[in-house]
Amino acid sequence: MDNFLIYEEIYKRDACIVYRGRIKRSIDFVMIYCVEKHKRHELSNLVRLMYELDHPNIMKFREWYETTNHLWLVMDLCDGGSLKSIVQADGALPETSIRTIGANICQGLYHLHQQDILFCDLNPDKIVSDGSNMFKLANMTLSRMKGENLQMIFDETYDNYLDDVYRGKERPKAQADAAFYTAPEVLRGGEYSISSDLWSLGCVFYEMCAGRQLYDEKNSTKLTQKILNDRIVLPTTKGSAKLSIEFTSLLQGLLVKEPAKRLDWPAVLTHPFWAGQLSHLVRPQTGVTKKSVNRTENHDRASVNSRVATTDRPECNVSFSLSCTKTSVQIAQPNKTDETTSSKSRLNDHSSISTHEQSTASGSESVERVRKMLFSKAELQPTPIVENQKIQKTLAFKYESKLLPFQLGKYENLSRLSSVDMQEHANMIKKELSMTSAGSPTNQNGMRVKSNLLNYIGSTCLEQANSNVFADVLISKDVYKDLLNLITNGGSMEM
Repeated sequence: MDNFLIYEEIYKRDACIVYRGRIKRSIDFVMIYCVEKHKRHELSNLVRLMYELDHPNIMKFREWYETTNHLWLVMDLCDGGSLKSIVQADGALPETSIRTIGANICQGLYHLHQQDILFCDLNPDKIVSDGSNMFKLANMTLSRMKGENLQMIFDETYDNYLDDVYRGKERPKAQADAAFYTAPEVLRGGEYSISSDLWSLGCVFYEMCAGRQLYDEKNSTKLTQKILNDRIVLPTTKGSAKLSIEFTSLLQGLLVKEPAKRLDWPAVLTHPFWAGQLSHLVRPQTGVTKKSVNRTENHDRASVNSRVATTDRPECNVSFSLSCTKTSVQIAQPNKTDETTSSKSRLNDHSSISTHEQSTASGSESVERVRKMLFSKAELQPTPIVENQKIQKTLAFKYESKLLPFQLGKYENLSRLSSVDMQEHANMIKKELSMTSAGSPTNQNGMRVKSNLLNYIGSTCLEQANSNVFADVLISKDVYKDLLNLITNGGSMEM
């Protein structure tokens, strides 16, 4: 965690606080989750499924760490809010918005299913925005590989840490707290499947267009009975706008209680509602395809995951980051020649790779493919941080007026400035930043002046009245370019 700075709190929930963070010496911002240790079973499950996933519509896992009292999870920054918060604020969404958001959800969920991963608890609270019109699947704590018994995995984690983090805690359950988005066949005791995820997808679409859940019932027993027995009533829209025939057809096809009659992926992706946006995902391919290789690789991965999903308690001297997976494999090999020879011998024994591909793929590609099949127990352990019991937080912006390269005078109170004065002050700051970013002072006093100026800008843009207007003026003058230059080339950790 020494590589990260923690900023303000984004939100707080039961047993979890989420902060905005940044990787030191970069402008790469992240979300940092501080989670109590009795949620270890959920985080372990999330990490083992997400650490290899790389898709624009799935929230990306970075790293995780362990301190004395908490587990820390580092993920890509998605601070645009959840789909649930958007529906709560706006109510029913127009079909144009549903089409945009729905296409993002479908692409992410389809990618998971191609990897034989079932989401199992898809709902609007687990669909988040990165703030730039891109929606991503998140919080895969209850997800699992196809055919996997997640309850057994949770039980093993509970038993392994019973004397530590689970003392006095109930045995965790591998199911959602409420059944609002659970498919009828699962409520009847059936297994989760691709089809059950598609039912949940239909429930999400319904909520977006209706502004409410499909079955708004707080009593769990009555809710289950409604999902099993009540017919689907399409939502009515306010005003003159009505649901289009295409969207109505998509809803009716997904919300079929009998899974065998429910829409499958080819029918969903080629549905007229998307106007061809998703049809590229189901284009037929010829020859030996990557998809066919992925299926066999995923089968092996599933069997390996089932073995290492729960692991032994990490020792205190373990220092391993999941971002270093490839490096750890390379270190394990004595040299490049032996690595290639060993990898090729494993490759010849692996039935999932065709003879045709073995003869045409380069040696480096073969080695890379084998690396992706290899796992070690350490890869599914958080990095313990024994000595660092307090995670570093940034201090409030503080500056000294006498160290500023200009006199504050009338500029001390932004709320009293006219637009002309505000432009003048912004030009003054722009000039000073351009001068300091052109060359870094080598003396200590020069560094203090530069750092003090940055603190003044931060304080002015965040803490004063009328600060938003002034920040917009600075942005209009491309001040951010000078700021980025200072951050990138700063000569000290304070910079």
